[in-house]
Amino acid sequence: MLNTPISEIYARTNLQRVMGFILCGAEDSKVSEEPYDTRLTKATRPIINRLEGIYPNADDMDNAYTDLSLALAEFQNVYMEIGMKAGARLVHQLLYTDDGGAIHE
Repeated sequence: MLNTPISEIYARTNLQRVMGFILCGAEDSKVSEEPYDTRLTKATRPIINRLEGIYPNADDMDNAYTDLSLALAEFQNVYMEIGMKAGARLVHQLLYTDDGGAIHE
């Protein structure tokens, strides 16, 4: 029998925790309460500073930043597609299963 209080179950229902579990196979205990723009700024500031140190020339910096941006954008696109497929599979399972995971169509 499940002894976990319902309030704890709902507290664990967090998009960042689900994402960590799907990507890493384990619960990710690091949940940020910060807005997306703050998280992105904090994550990108170190690499921007590094690129500015390596490429003091503005044109070289722009080229390096463009290359990095293109690579990260493609990374983001691939993981967005994977996330959408994973989400669709979860919805499919919720709608079409009734006994622990077996799909009945």
